[in-house]
Amino acid sequence: MLRSHKKSLLGDAAACDNRPLMKRIAVIGSGYVGLVSGAMFAAVGNRVVCVDKDPSVLNALREGKCTIHEPGLEEVLRSAIAEEHLRFTADTAEAVAASDATFIAVGTPSMESGAYDFSYVYAAARDIGRALRTKSDYHLVVLKSTVTPDIYTAVTEILRQETEGSNVEFEVVSNPEFLAEGTAVRDFSQPSRVIVGAVSKAARDFMEGLYAPYTRRKPGLLQFTDPKSAIVTKLAANTFLACRVALVNEIAQYCDAVGADIDQVRTGLATDARIGHLFLYAGPGYGGSCFGKDLRALRESARDHGTEVSLIPAVEDSNNRHKLYLVRAIERRLHPIAGKTIAVWGIAFKARTDDIRESPALTVIDALLERGAKVQAHDPEAHKRAADRYGDTIALCPNKYDTLNGAHALVIMTEWDTYKSPDLQQLKDCLLEATVFDARNILDPDEVEDAGLRYVGMGRRHAEGKAAAAGGLVP
Repeated sequence: MLRSHKKSLLGDAAACDNRPLMKRIAVIGSGYVGLVSGAMFAAVGNRVVCVDKDPSVLNALREGKCTIHEPGLEEVLRSAIAEEHLRFTADTAEAVAASDATFIAVGTPSMESGAYDFSYVYAAARDIGRALRTKSDYHLVVLKSTVTPDIYTAVTEILRQETEGSNVEFEVVSNPEFLAEGTAVRDFSQPSRVIVGAVSKAARDFMEGLYAPYTRRKPGLLQFTDPKSAIVTKLAANTFLACRVALVNEIAQYCDAVGADIDQVRTGLATDARIGHLFLYAGPGYGGSCFGKDLRALRESARDHGTEVSLIPAVEDSNNRHKLYLVRAIERRLHPIAGKTIAVWGIAFKARTDDIRESPALTVIDALLERGAKVQAHDPEAHKRAADRYGDTIALCPNKYDTLNGAHALVIMTEWDTYKSPDLQQLKDCLLEATVFDARNILDPDEVEDAGLRYVGMGRRHAEGKAAAAGGLVP
């Protein structure tokens, strides 16, 4: 562990002014978080080595081929490789030996209980610890993976055990990521904040210099806390945002029941300075790899420590129920669903990604199939992942309009730009029951209904809705 701070990672000349000098970084894990972080650190001139154990992933990355779908990342990757700022290896010891700081950016998937599986974090910590035995200089180990506070202590203890008897000095730092899929390159280069949980001045100085190219434009972007508070900040942020999403969706359901319009309600809410406009859009429910996973892990961690967090599981329950809200509307309008063909636009949990994990579209598609419907679907990026999940259970179409052939209704599940200005006349001509279910509220209800189609949104008033009493989405 850290025994002294005599050997500053910044060097004697820069120790007092925290200049963003070139730094040597290892990143364990070349998945979403590790690859984005490694590429962006390398983009500003640092020497970065990313570690991955999968030979196919390594071969692709070495050729500059991005192994995840993230707009703009492949260009950053290729440039950093060409400038010899970024390279890839399967050898953790080699990466650590060539670095002053090692980032742990491996996955923490959910276990059946909802708690995180930390086995990859522990394995990375053991590999790093063994590699540090041969080093005698000061080394930072940075927790980038999403974890719970106990893991800071656990990783520190693993490193202590693995390096016992050696001369290395190390410190564990928490540096949670706040990257949104689809905008990760922008989020990293233009952060709203960077949270660093560090104990020593040496660690704070190093992290300040590392992030300086991205944070010095605006004072206050870089925020220092203690390590456990940094970890809780990440969990709290995702929990808070999930609460907002769940709440606005429940309000949208209420708007449907009483004949109000969630868009007008949202405008009134957003102009309240205490609330703001972000994450106030009604939709089919949140999905992806973060919100649900982090809420469940926080719930389990709280239980482990004897603390009740009753609101958090309620948010998750609300979101799970809401994912079926649209299904009930489809069922009422198209009853019986059995034998009907439904066109679905969008399978990814959000636009600008191919990620279908916990996507509301999967819940809707699964429910339609269970009720005997046929599904013809399209997504600009998630086609392969959907094919892997569904096989020939659904028809995956290369063109969005191909999904309309023989379809009774259209369901829009993802807010891709290509779905925002459809040919309404073609929809009218093709859909057997001339109905559009807009789970993202991306279409104008009046335009859709003026074209002779029935519009069903989420908490939005429309021609039929204005005359409805309290019959829910579909009068």
